[in-house]
Amino acid sequence: MHTEKHEVTLRLRAIELIALWEGRLITNQLITWFGISRQQASSDIKRYIEQVNPESLTHDLSVRAYVPTPGFQPVLTQGNISEYMDLLARFSGHSSDVITETQSNLVSVQLPDRSVRAEVVREILASIRLKNNIKILYASMANPALCEREISAHSLVYTGFRWHLRGFCHIRQQFRDFNLSRIDRIPTKSSNNTSYIGIADDVDWNEVISIDLIPNTNLNLPQKNLIERDYMMPDGRLTLSVRKALAHYTLQRYQAAITDDEITRVNQYPIQLSVNDRKKLSVHLFGGNNAE
Repeated sequence: MHTEKHEVTLRLRAIELIALWEGRLITNQLITWFGISRQQASSDIKRYIEQVNPESLTHDLSVRAYVPTPGFQPVLTQGNISEYMDLLARFSGHSSDVITETQSNLVSVQLPDRSVRAEVVREILASIRLKNNIKILYASMANPALCEREISAHSLVYTGFRWHLRGFCHIRQQFRDFNLSRIDRIPTKSSNNTSYIGIADDVDWNEVISIDLIPNTNLNLPQKNLIERDYMMPDGRLTLSVRKALAHYTLQRYQAAITDDEITRVNQYPIQLSVNDRKKLSVHLFGGNNAE
């Protein structure tokens, strides 16, 4: 009974998170994720609408899905994007990067939730699904004054430290990465007649490259052996296959040195990008990554 109740709770939370962050809930998603019947999925949605969060969702025939009603507020979750990320991680087969304290003797550092708003994510996902250009009001460290951008978004990416959208910027005329927490207003559909430029045209996204990580060359032999064990480097290196557009973020996650200065700081950077890969990716890594 306890297990059954727990499974129902998980499904109700999933309904809320999908509706909140994607703005579109279909029964097939619940059927696929939880291995339940269509009747059960419909029953869960009905229960959420009638008992858990009354009149929170409505069925929109135009999109053949349940959508949040105006003023929708979560009641089973806190409205943090990390909850949505955990949900995706659970059903994608990949471990989550945000870990909370689950037992008194098992503790890990909680990464901060950036100020990512659900209504921003919903509009971005809708634009990706419908292949519509959107306009955003955006500020960056290089240009802290808000500026309107027209974007053809194609993916949302979690780097382990932040969420960003990947898309073609029609001002810069190139694919760029936009930090979701720096989008000031809810994205709106572009009224221009600009063509949508999608994922198929993003060369760096579609190119998968191999990079080699090795122990920091300034470590002594016992230290190098230790690092090789830590990172499971049977041949003295760890080879990763990554999208070229995400190589920079991957190296940040591994805290791998990519400059001569970083290599001197062995305690901070116990591993480094191999010399050959530093040369191969120099243009892309040193000022060439497309983060806004």
